[in-house]
Amino acid sequence: MKYTLLNYLIPKIESKSESFAHKVIKKLLYKKILENNSNIIDSSLEKYFESRRADVYFKFNSGQEVAIEIQNSPITSKEITARTKDYNNRGIYVLWILYGYGRCVGSPKNPKHRKNLKISSAELRLHQLYRGRVYYVNIVYEKEKITATLPFGLHFTNSDNIAPILFRKRFESFFVRNANYTYIPNWNLLCTSHNNYKIARFYDRNAKTTLVENLRFFAKRNNLLRNQRIKSKKNTKKIFKVIHTLFQDEYGKFFIINAMRTLIRNKELMLSEKFINKFEKKLKKKAQIKIKKLKL
Repeated sequence: MKYTLLNYLIPKIESKSESFAHKVIKKLLYKKILENNSNIIDSSLEKYFESRRADVYFKFNSGQEVAIEIQNSPITSKEITARTKDYNNRGIYVLWILYGYGRCVGSPKNPKHRKNLKISSAELRLHQLYRGRVYYVNIVYEKEKITATLPFGLHFTNSDNIAPILFRKRFESFFVRNANYTYIPNWNLLCTSHNNYKIARFYDRNAKTTLVENLRFFAKRNNLLRNQRIKSKKNTKKIFKVIHTLFQDEYGKFFIINAMRTLIRNKELMLSEKFINKFEKKLKKKAQIKIKKLKL
């Protein structure tokens, strides 16, 4: 896990409140993005746009503007959509960053592969907006020293044994998903569009792309590209077990099946898609464990 020292940004720990964490993350993003994007021509903290106030703002020499929203406290998926649309109507791209230990998330989020985490509706909405990723930054307090993780992304997929539905437990509502960590290589920003939303994101790779490449390497190494005999149900089942054994610590079954299906349809993996689809249906029927049996 990579950390960056923040003492030079905030010399004294004022408190361990969410508002303080918000201040730390805001200054970190402002300083690092500004230092690493030479094409920025204007920047500021807390940029006002009539009814909106961006935590961090950048304007690039291309004319593109980016507003960064750092979220610690609870927020609804509707409010995320409304804020994003409001910025977009002004021609501004939006980058959402969540505090991984804040109250806006379900389970605490860290830069690592984890299974069966609680996911808030806000996290799920951002996952949709950003094409399979949600960005986080964490901070850690150690006596008089403050450290922070570099921004990291998480990709969510269905749990192997818990239904992909909304659960309610006392006063909280959440989904249960597996989370796969995606490394962010630098502080450069990319302005793009998805489903008619203008979003800004880092140059990280989608987790599915990484898994597909790993499976492609496995297929080539084991001669699964040209051997037509492997397409039988029996052999497909056997090979799936081998693949699952290789990647089970990092990826769940549904994620592996999804990546395998991509290679099968591209004729890069000579397995039976029919068997894969039937196996996926059986897994969905089994994924009905009651949430109260789990320590979430």
